[in-house]
Amino acid sequence: MKATDWIEEPVTSLLDVGCNVGAWLMDCSRRYPSARLAGVDINESAVKVARASVPSADIHRTGAEKLPFKDRSFDYVTCIEVLEHLPAELRPAAFREMQRVLQPGGRLILTVPHAGWFAWLDSNNMRLRLPRLYRRIVGRGARDPNYETLGRVVQWHHHFTEEELLGLAGRGWEQIATTRGGLFLYPLMDWLSWPFYRLGIPHHPIRRIFERIGGWDFRMDFGTASYGILVVLKRGKSTQRAAAEGGTAPTVCQDPISASGITAARRGPTSKI
Repeated sequence: MKATDWIEEPVTSLLDVGCNVGAWLMDCSRRYPSARLAGVDINESAVKVARASVPSADIHRTGAEKLPFKDRSFDYVTCIEVLEHLPAELRPAAFREMQRVLQPGGRLILTVPHAGWFAWLDSNNMRLRLPRLYRRIVGRGARDPNYETLGRVVQWHHHFTEEELLGLAGRGWEQIATTRGGLFLYPLMDWLSWPFYRLGIPHHPIRRIFERIGGWDFRMDFGTASYGILVVLKRGKSTQRAAAEGGTAPTVCQDPISASGITAARRGPTSKI
């Protein structure tokens, strides 16, 4: 599950939806130095860090459902572990916006939690499964202020099936590929990493070990039992009307590219729970 496996060079433009602190954009600036980079995120503090980390990128504080870019602006749009944070009613709009800003033939590379065997281990849902215990241990979540300024609340981390994702995507896409990864170790390492994030030491050597173990697990495809899923979609040549109408799922066209790259789920340090 590597986002870069599905990016062909030369890359002229790339938008990262939900860019967080800009770790992926920083990596892209090294990999594709001539590319025009952009990002969006609703987390104000993360946007400030991203702008400082990648000053050449055009980074905005906004949601995926309302992208501040012109039609057909980008060759690639990446949306890595973001869709599950959106309210359910905004997810179709996010797909329409990502399709709108892609050039015809451009690619959307999307990863989300998958509805696999161990979806119930998602640590991000502890606050909603056990709200009293969460308030006693944590009190107020680190993400809450950013959500509240936009009139939102932290959402239940939904785990998607492939069919569900393709249905949300709507018409006007070609499906290039679907891969899956992770089983039990990935969510377990996420749980073990939580105290390090809460203490503000995400780079601690022990947490780095947990990250490597989780990354090793995530590189293996366990089929429908997997914890994560990556879907690659290509915008069709004529999608304006199709995007407005919604409807049937994308057509299927397998077109793998072999390239080295980072694990798709890698986002860099963030505020956990």
